[in-house]
This record gives sequence, structure tokens and C-alpha cells, in this order.
Amino acid sequence: MTLQLLPSADEKSARILNAALSVFALYGYRRASMEDIAKAAGMSRAAIYQHFRNKEDILSHGVEAYFTVALAALKEALRPGRPLREALQLACASGTGELAEALLDSPHGEELLSMKSGEAEEETRRGNEQIAAVWVSWLTDEAAAGRIYLPDGDAGRVADAIIAGQHGLKMTAKNYRDYVARLEIFADLMARGLTP
Repeated sequence: MTLQLLPSADEKSARILNAALSVFALYGYRRASMEDIAKAAGMSRAAIYQHFRNKEDILSHGVEAYFTVALAALKEALRPGRPLREALQLACASGTGELAEALLDSPHGEELLSMKSGEAEEETRRGNEQIAAVWVSWLTDEAAAGRIYLPDGDAGRVADAIIAGQHGLKMTAKNYRDYVARLEIFADLMARGLTP
């Protein structure tokens, strides 16, 4: 069964990205082949190569699609003036959903979450920088409006701590449900710490 979680500009690319996600979750990235992805997408290998250069290119575009979705959800969660606890709960949940569930509940989740190579690593770095920028902007604006307490007045350090906490929870969670439960506690603790 192919997961339908990653958006793309065109239908065929989206089908390939979602097929690849399903295959990566089933076999792991290293064992997955272009043939496996083609079968899951219901296409020929030649058709896959018309859209992506190789497996790493597919992974890189998948990472980019993930961050597009996560950034939109984070920006919506961190609307100015939203009650603090609610904003933090929604912001922490912005990286969850069916994609996180597929990865965390996969027997290959640890491999997929800790991959660092080539283009996918660069997309991950860029996506994380964009996520951090959204957090920094929100923290700065909310502190200026007196709605939060910003330790040391350093929004960048607080954003780094939030992101590191979320990452640590993801890497140590037993499964998706455990991750979501831990995020709720984490968001509540942050809300208490940022309350003026």
C-alpha cells in the first residue's frame, strides 16, 4: 500500500515520492531499489528516471516536500497572539502527522531519521534553518508584545533548545504514539517556562 503524504508540483512526481516513502518505510533506504519504487508507483523504471535522477534525488525531493508541509503547519500554529500553551502544542504537533507516524512506526525509522548524505542532508539543513527562523521570529515578536518571557532575551538560543528537544524526543521515542505523548509534555513545560 502506497502512502499519500508528500505533495509535489505534478501528480506523477507526487506518486513517485509517496511510493518511495512507502518503500523506504518497508525496506529501509539502503535496501530499497529503484525497481521497488517503480513497482509501488505503478510505473516503469524508465518513467521514474524521467522525473528523478536516482534514489538520492527522490529522497532529497521527499525531504523538501516534508519541510514544505511542516513549515506551513508551523507558521499556522505560531500565529501572533495565539494563547501560549495552544501555540506551543500546535507548533510541536506541526512535525507530526501521518508522515512522522509512517517513519516512527517503521522498522527502519531510525535509519530514515538519522540519514545524512548528499542532497538530502543539504535539504534537511535548509529546512531546519527555515524552521528555526520561524521560531526565532515568533519568539522575538511575542516577547516584544509582552506575551512570553524570553530567557536572556535570546530568541535564537531558545529556538535552538526547542528544536533540539523535539529532535531528541523523536530519536528516543518508542513509536509514534510515544512521540506524540512526549511532545505534549514538552510543549506544556515550554509554556510554563515562557510564561511571563
